[in-house]
Amino acid sequence: MGAGGKLLGATICDYGTGSGVLALAALKYGAARAVGTDIDSLAVKAAQRNGALNGFGPHKFLVLQCGGGIDEPEPLAAALDVGPSPSPPHSSGAPQFDLVAANILRGPLVELQPRLSGYVRPGGRLMLSGILYEQAEEIKMAYSREFEDFSISTDQQWALLQATKKMGREEGGEDRQQ
Repeated sequence: MGAGGKLLGATICDYGTGSGVLALAALKYGAARAVGTDIDSLAVKAAQRNGALNGFGPHKFLVLQCGGGIDEPEPLAAALDVGPSPSPPHSSGAPQFDLVAANILRGPLVELQPRLSGYVRPGGRLMLSGILYEQAEEIKMAYSREFEDFSISTDQQWALLQATKKMGREEGGEDRQQ
């Protein structure tokens, strides 16, 4: 998913939102709603402020503070309580999104694989950055059970990994009975 209309009406999760720039750019390109999370309370405040400065209140850009690991409580379940959900929740109680972006380090990307994978609806897109080029293959392997059509873009030593969630897959990668 990129600019040029592909974001029109999409729901976005910006995991590790920082200033909120990825979510805000998606909203500027026509996304319907974005939810951002961060472990840093100052980042959450900055993202909320940046959302307001760009004309996006919590009904369009909801920013939540979350814990730092997979054992922390589910941070996006709260998104179900504020306006329409991005899509029906999966078994963890969290909503699913058309696009999940995470610009965080290799370790958290691997540790949070079950959570981040669960946030992507079948057929949705995953965009992972904040990783070095030599780490991209490890990240790809961590997500390969539930995702396909991987691409890796590089800028100097940095990498962006993109993939599409397989259709007909439930959380944990098991085929859905139809």
